[in-house]
Amino acid sequence: MNVLIADDNDLVLDLLSDILENLNYTVVRARDGQEAWDIYQKGSVQLVITDWAMPRMNGLELCRKIRSSDTGHYTYIIVITGGGQKNELLEILQCGADDYIKKPFDPKELQARVKAGERILLLEQEHNSLQRTLIESRNKLRVVLDSLPEEIVSIDANCCIVSANNAFLKGKGVSFDQIAGAPCFDPRHWNMPAVNIANVQNHVLDIFHSGVIRFVYETIGGSDREKRHIEFHLLPIRDDSGNVYQVAIVSKDITEYLQRSEQIKSLNQELQKALDQVQEKNSELVETLKRLKETQSQILQTEKMASIGQLAAGVAHEINNPVGFVSSNLKTLTDYQQNIGRIISEYRQFIGSVSGEKDSRPDMAATEAMAAQIREKESELDIAYILEDIPGLIHESREGMDRIKKIVLDLKDFSHPGEDVLKLVNINQNMDSTLNIVWNELKYKATIIKEYAELPQVRCYPQQLNQVFMNLLVNAAQAIEKQGEIHIATRQVGDQVDITVSDTGQGIPKENLTRIFDPFFTTKPVGKGTGLGLNVTYNIVKKHEGSINVQSELGKGTTFSIRIPVNGPSALPPEPEKSSNGVKI
Repeated sequence: MNVLIADDNDLVLDLLSDILENLNYTVVRARDGQEAWDIYQKGSVQLVITDWAMPRMNGLELCRKIRSSDTGHYTYIIVITGGGQKNELLEILQCGADDYIKKPFDPKELQARVKAGERILLLEQEHNSLQRTLIESRNKLRVVLDSLPEEIVSIDANCCIVSANNAFLKGKGVSFDQIAGAPCFDPRHWNMPAVNIANVQNHVLDIFHSGVIRFVYETIGGSDREKRHIEFHLLPIRDDSGNVYQVAIVSKDITEYLQRSEQIKSLNQELQKALDQVQEKNSELVETLKRLKETQSQILQTEKMASIGQLAAGVAHEINNPVGFVSSNLKTLTDYQQNIGRIISEYRQFIGSVSGEKDSRPDMAATEAMAAQIREKESELDIAYILEDIPGLIHESREGMDRIKKIVLDLKDFSHPGEDVLKLVNINQNMDSTLNIVWNELKYKATIIKEYAELPQVRCYPQQLNQVFMNLLVNAAQAIEKQGEIHIATRQVGDQVDITVSDTGQGIPKENLTRIFDPFFTTKPVGKGTGLGLNVTYNIVKKHEGSINVQSELGKGTTFSIRIPVNGPSALPPEPEKSSNGVKI
């Protein structure tokens, strides 16, 4: 497979070349986007790895040019970026890239992503091959049908003409445009009495119900010399579910060709075989499309991980603040400890000199001089200020560590990695944990107003509800242009719990209210949203057998109302409780 790499850094080019050549890929190098584009137009490149920032043409413009070109095959694109913000990653995908990797990159991760791209390209090649086979089969069938001397017409359940071969059209003296969709059993289309036409029609209608092939012979005329023998082969055409949706009528005047009945039978068998081959190729195509949908789901999961990455960046920002001043305080305390150590050393020397042998003790004048020297050293090192400042530094550092501990605990409660089971939880506490996690997204945009009611323990999937709360809170903040309010309220209504999230943002146009839960629908600018958040929210609420409603007014804000049952989804059995000794009861 040919791989084009584009980067203006020779060290990166060398590293990428070594990694890819060790995987037995053919590598073509370019030092900027324009050179990469020129190379791409000249040769057959299946995979492109490009840096974002490059002279003359950046990686995103290169992506757009590749996607707008017509090369006859698909090109898999991976963008290397030094950024990690959600909007930057989304911009990469929206410009046509299939994947991205952040600097500094791990060679093993790069290998894995290249291998994933190779699998997708192989799947695309297999899909194209199957499509070509299907088209070839259909064309061969068309050639076979048009080459037959028999008149062939296919009709639907309403007995209207769907298709006809050349022999049928020539025998009736019409073009296909003149009869397409017309009633098949119009007497003008058949050179035989109405009774014979009605007999054939009855057999055809029966096939739509029975699905059984029929062979019908109609004899027309009186004397032996005037009789004509018309043979009708009535063939059901089935869909993938096995239901008859069309009937093919193969008719021929066999008066002079009865002796050739075996040959006609062979041709019909060949026709049936061709139809079976088409159905078989259709089945293979359906399986290929299924695998493509699975690949699409994997890409969707990658996009969700980008959203989680943005959330992690906000949490990191919240943790970095206390970490910063705790680190600064520790450095200051280290300096204080060194100064205190120095003055303690002076004290120890003084005590040692005045507590020695009587004959070796200094006289009073010398003792006072040493004491004065120590006091001068204390003043020089500002020991009084140090002793006064140390408790404050320790108290401030402990507050910072408590803040970090709370964020970590809330993040753990928010995610519950590896868990997806029903639990009894406090909805108010889950909302507070989510608020703490997304606080970096909210604090500059909105004042949070909470009205929590006393709620019973709710049986739910807590980490999934946390995802719902996060989507609604982040959407509310993004709907506020400068500064506003987000109002959160909870209450119990019978055996259900209501959670509402309201904002004073821009509001949603009335014509969009019925579409906001559709996948990939978004009114946000390009790079600001994927249209997946509310669809995920809707599906999670429905999984809990709950409901979600929205009310909005332009210029005044939006309110999302969620209602879920206290006892959880009724279709699933309750989790077994445990006694105090840990035994399930």
